[in-house]
Amino acid sequence: MKKVIRVILLLISLTTLLSGLIQIIVPAFVLNFVGAPIDTASKQLFATIGMFMFLFGGMMVHVLYNENENRVAVIWSGFQKLGASAAVFVGIYKGVFVPLAAGVAVFDLLSGILFFYYLKIAKEHAVS
Repeated sequence: MKKVIRVILLLISLTTLLSGLIQIIVPAFVLNFVGAPIDTASKQLFATIGMFMFLFGGMMVHVLYNENENRVAVIWSGFQKLGASAAVFVGIYKGVFVPLAAGVAVFDLLSGILFFYYLKIAKEHAVS
């Protein structure tokens, strides 16, 4: 089961890395997708958020390919995913994002849960 979760986390991490890169390069595309206003400030903010997505996604790809367990990076990546989910849901509630953006929030919520589940099963395998 750990190997399956690891592959899923790798796919999530690559998706985070690539979507962050897209957000850096063409933030207006992402803003349009989530129904947010597009202006110079929002494009800059979304590009900055994209940079952090790119970094966290890249860090997790590195962690998953490293033979040494790095629980700290997985924990903080899990928190990043849960925080991103909450931020998008708040944005929907406040009318900044369209309800379609809930798909992004649910993806991040489930991703965060999987990160912490991975930690749990990795610890169980280490104890065995």
